[in-house]
Amino acid sequence: MKKLIVYEDETGEWIVKSMDIPGFTAKGRTQQEALEKMKKAFSVYYPCGGDNCREPK
Repeated sequence: MKKLIVYEDETGEWIVKSMDIPGFTAKGRTQQEALEKMKKAFSVYYPCGGDNCREPK
């Protein structure tokens, strides 16, 4: 399960942090942009979705 913290910082930038993976953070000018960047980061980190990943044979 991916638990996220989403907030706007003092400069107006949106921050998304993963509670499951320390240091896994995305930033954006809008909340949607930050969330899209986090989705992309997860797809790179977990190319098969993260559940029961297996190497191709």
